[in-house]
Amino acid sequence: MKSQEKQNIFTDVLPQVQKGSSARTNVVPDDLKDILLRGYETKDLDYKAPIMWDENNKKACCEVVKDILGMANTLGGYIVIGVSESSNGFIWDGITDQQARSFDTSRVNRFLQNYADPPINTTLRKKDHDGKTFVIIGVPRFSDTPHICQKDYPGVLTAPTLYVRTDNNETAPIRSSADFRFILENAIRNRGDKLLASVRAILTTGEVSPNPNDEEQFQAQFSEAAIRFDMTLNPYKEKNYSGYREAAFYPTRFEDRRFTLDELRAAAERASIDFRGWPFLFISRSRPDLRYAIQDGWEALIPDVDFQGNDRVDFWRFQQSGFFYHRVLIWEESHQRRQGQPSTMDVGALAMYVAEAIHCLTKLYENLLDDTEQVTFSLRVLGTKDRQLERLDSKGGSLSMIYRSKLPEIRFSRILPLADWRAAIVEHAVEISKEVFLRFNWEQPSLGVIRQIIQKMFARQL
Repeated sequence: MKSQEKQNIFTDVLPQVQKGSSARTNVVPDDLKDILLRGYETKDLDYKAPIMWDENNKKACCEVVKDILGMANTLGGYIVIGVSESSNGFIWDGITDQQARSFDTSRVNRFLQNYADPPINTTLRKKDHDGKTFVIIGVPRFSDTPHICQKDYPGVLTAPTLYVRTDNNETAPIRSSADFRFILENAIRNRGDKLLASVRAILTTGEVSPNPNDEEQFQAQFSEAAIRFDMTLNPYKEKNYSGYREAAFYPTRFEDRRFTLDELRAAAERASIDFRGWPFLFISRSRPDLRYAIQDGWEALIPDVDFQGNDRVDFWRFQQSGFFYHRVLIWEESHQRRQGQPSTMDVGALAMYVAEAIHCLTKLYENLLDDTEQVTFSLRVLGTKDRQLERLDSKGGSLSMIYRSKLPEIRFSRILPLADWRAAIVEHAVEISKEVFLRFNWEQPSLGVIRQIIQKMFARQL
């Protein structure tokens, strides 16, 4: 592959439109003009003067968080950044390019999760109007549990407090019995909706847990994908690499043509997000040949040599049943073979792979499945026999002892509702990584450091 082509593969990734977890309950309209220009504040709309999103300016950020908490506990709604208020009404100032760039969905939500319990996943959209730019934050209404402020910020936020939007279109702690009754009734109603979905599942399928026949058909697709890579597509077959990381996701119900190819393509593009120089689900606009249609879905194979001369291969498949399969070569194996060193596995690389896989799962299915539908996450690490763990952090720090697996492969799977996967991506990734490390006989893995590595990756600080 020519050097210019290599550069394109690593850097030219489809641009992403970030969406939050509650797209089904609070859909952001395609045309935001009506929201932007409404001209008056309501319980579900708040205007804010131009600001920079800067975590060092906690007071300004916490004022936005307060309104998010209030809206989430009331009707949901929108916060428009770039509209100031004067004695004569509102002024649509817009925000600068620098201010616009500072507002990033992941960045805002990470800050927000420090204060909201349970977590809230907002959406951010940038809207141009009359030559000016505005940021519109979409706030989902709570599902079945109201959001409590769990952390103080002097003069702005008090913990533990339940904030709501009042009849004066302001955000304030809940005080009236009417507000309390409103939240309670909504919580009961939403929980009832979930119960109704479970009852409907029992009436139509006879059970809430996965149907064994459904599971068998997804496992057949799993085997087909793995065999296709091993027997047909593996570009390094002659080198006999054994170390691979592999992830698969699938919903509860099997239906071989449940989703269209267009729906799958849109979902894959939404999930192709780059946190560390190479997206987990790789899509390249400059190399459309790397992704291609198969009979019942999409597939991609990306073989390459990285800038250090290590072999890389990235393979994924997304089928109309909703089944997704992903496999990558453990980069450590190629690197250490070239150096004549024994096989190892990088602790940080494994933790980041698991975290990116779970994040990909949430983005793939956010517009395909209902939040209550259960999704299976399956992880497999191949070629682990006598492989040793190494490097506790991204700077190359060493483990204090030798931890080695005696298993030829390590497997782990977990089934959770989509909303649960989304609500605690980092914690799920830490727990699953721990399960892998235990099978390397690391009995007390450093979970705090592992969590920090994952958080830094999502903050793009690695």
